[in-house]
Amino acid sequence: MLAGFWEHVKELKQRLKVVFIVLFAATAFFALFPSKPADMFTAKFWTTGLYAPVVSLILNWIRNFVAPKGLQIISLEIGAPFEIYFLASIVFGLLVSSPVIAYEIYKFVDPALYPNERKFVYRFVFGFTGLFIAGGLFGLFILSPFIVYTVILFSHVVGSLPTLSVSDFYSMILVTIGLTGFGFTTPEIFVLLVKFRVVKTSIISKNRIWFYFILYIITAIITPDGGPLADIALFIPMALLWEVALFIAKRYERISPPTSIVAVSDKLKKCAYCGQTMADSDVFCGKCGKSQR
Repeated sequence: MLAGFWEHVKELKQRLKVVFIVLFAATAFFALFPSKPADMFTAKFWTTGLYAPVVSLILNWIRNFVAPKGLQIISLEIGAPFEIYFLASIVFGLLVSSPVIAYEIYKFVDPALYPNERKFVYRFVFGFTGLFIAGGLFGLFILSPFIVYTVILFSHVVGSLPTLSVSDFYSMILVTIGLTGFGFTTPEIFVLLVKFRVVKTSIISKNRIWFYFILYIITAIITPDGGPLADIALFIPMALLWEVALFIAKRYERISPPTSIVAVSDKLKKCAYCGQTMADSDVFCGKCGKSQR
């Protein structure tokens, strides 16, 4: 048993090594590789080191897309541009490396899964990734412009010059992308918990008003500077996702046996009293608790 444990530790070490190498390479690409590869064949590139890396190309695109005309973005601290440059390189490197990270995690846990569990985990991973990307894009293309527009609007109302520091501007966008991306995945996490009998759908379905009230408060926290329009813009898709999640989770409650108690080698049978699917070797039903003998 101890030998098997150290084999798992060794495998984990190798897979983490791959993840860190890929993440480092991706981050270095965004931070150091020139946005115009042709610059590497000029004398100025090698003598001065002054060039625009790939990360600057992406940051400039974000600024041009999100920041409306009239908004001034300034550096208030000497180290602020470097912090944004370094942080953005890591974030973009992490995004590019995410397929490798997901693959290494999958390969590490795959031997411990039964075929029926493996199939569900596949769907969960793909769904989680898709929802995170959708949420991140929503944060970039919808929420971030809302928040920045609020700065412009109220600056004109009070008669001030609309200005944001470079740290506040890019940090706001990166944090918004991350929070909305994670927020979009929470309904699927709920489905997973229902699937494995950790929670029941009734915890939401019987308290819908309070649940959506709390959900709106959370969306307001995610978009603290976006005003009520940004809050509503995030709340509506989140509410729709949760309704879809409830519909799917209720189906799992009705037809899905507890995955953790049904071994793949067991023959399946139905409870003589409630019809719940269970392993042939089980004596008591996991749903109604009645003995089958």
